[in-house]
Formats: sequence, C-alpha cells, structure tokens
Amino acid sequence: MLYAMDVVTQQNHSSNETLPHVSEKLHTILTALYIINLAGGTLGVIMMSHQLFQRRSQSVITIFIISLLVLHTCMLLSIPFRLSYYILREWKFGRFACKLTSIILYIHMYATFAFYVGIIIIRLFQLEFRRCYTTAWVSAVWLVGALVITPLLLSYYGSSKTYHSSECFQFHKEIQEAHIVVINYCLVGILVAVCAVLTVMQLFVIYRLAVKYWPDINSHTEFRAQAKSFFFILVTLVCFIPHHAFRVYYIQNYHLDKDYKLHLYNEIFLALTTMCCLDMLCFLTGIAH
Repeated sequence: MLYAMDVVTQQNHSSNETLPHVSEKLHTILTALYIINLAGGTLGVIMMSHQLFQRRSQSVITIFIISLLVLHTCMLLSIPFRLSYYILREWKFGRFACKLTSIILYIHMYATFAFYVGIIIIRLFQLEFRRCYTTAWVSAVWLVGALVITPLLLSYYGSSKTYHSSECFQFHKEIQEAHIVVINYCLVGILVAVCAVLTVMQLFVIYRLAVKYWPDINSHTEFRAQAKSFFFILVTLVCFIPHHAFRVYYIQNYHLDKDYKLHLYNEIFLALTTMCCLDMLCFLTGIAH
C-alpha cells in the first residue's frame, strides 16, 4: 500500500517537472519560428520592393505582389510584439494592442490565401484581366478587410470572457461557444475545399502540358508559368493546411487541455502560417514570378 502511494507520488512529481519542461520547449520553438519569419520576411519585403521599384512592371500579377508586400509588412510589424510577450512572458501593451496583434495574423493568413487563389486562377485559366479591373477587385478586398472585418473582430473577438491584463493570445477560451465552433469549421472547410480543388486542377494542367511538350517542357513558357503557379499551392499546403487540420483537433479536445499544452501547439501552427511571408524570397529567385 505504501509502495503504491510512493509510486503515485513519484509519478505526479515527475509529471509536474515534465510539464514546465515541455512548455519551455514549445515556447522556444515558437520564439524561433517568429524570429526566422521576421528576419526572412523583412529581407524579402525590402528586396522585392526594391526590385519592383526598379522594374516598374505593369502586369496584373504585380498588383497581387504589391498587395502581398503590404500584407506581409503589416504582419511583420506585429511580430516584435509577439516576441516581446513570449520572451518576457508578460504583455505590456494593453488589451486593444493585444487584440489587434492577434487579429492581424488571421487577417494576414486569409487575405494572403485569397490573393494566392487570384494568382492561381488567372494563370490556370489564362485569363486576361485588365489592370483597372484587377485593381478594383484588390481594392475591394482591402476595403472589406479594413472597414468591415477588422472592426467586427476588434469589437467581438475576445470580448465575451475576462482576461488578465498581463496575458495575451489567450482567446482560446471562447472556442467553447457554439457559433465560434461553427465559424471555425466553416473556415476550415472552405480553405481545405478550395485548396483541394485548385491542387487537382493545377496538377491536371501540369500533367497535360508535360505530356504535350515532352521532353523539352522547360523551354515552353506555358508549362513554366503553370509550374510556378503550383508554388502558391505548395505554400498553402505547407503553411495553412496544418494549422486548419490541427484547429479541428483542438476544438474537439479543448476541454482536455488542462495544462495549456494544446494551446501552445495551436500557437506554433499559427506561427507556421506566417512563414508564407518568405514567398518574397522565392519571387526574387524566380521560383514563383
């Protein structure tokens, strides 16, 4: 009996020692991801901006690239605030800044995905859009995001629960609410479905062109353009899909997250979505342009 109690006590003590160690390790991974993204993303944005200024390209794709540059810049400006919180383990910038910093990553993710889809569709169907039409469409996306979505999120995101002023990015508590669960499932379903359809279509087109132009496939502009478009699908598969897949698991198992380990894993997958800002470096190397 005493031996059994000693074993249980030792197991509990070992568990209590392991949890802080795991938490520390996850915080280190989280911090490293954001540092890499901040450094690589900033370098890519600066170099791509310089190249665009020199070339003064008037193509439709350039409009999307400029929009991605602005999106990435806004997101990169928010990363130092996150790093400060993860390093100091204390939020020092107020509740509004916390909500805004948290919201920026989600807006960046979905707006980036929307612009990727635009680029893929234009190249996939070889659409000839006039520059003015593309500018109007991109402007509409920006206006809806800035004047509708952002104010709504700032008003309602993280407003139904009470949070400590020194904590941030703890809005996962609201995931228990039914309408939040529905919205999350809808976002996951839409992104995965769109990505799956575009992936199948893009692979089919690449296969058809490869058969048509074999063996000199790389000498044909049409094939190279479609191969470069597949780059954006790969970014979505690597950066966005893991976060959404884990989000489903997180929603279903949130009630079991007593030690906040799942929350930290969710933050790591969210940090992974910001790696899409490294796409500017790929543009510069000619992979996606």
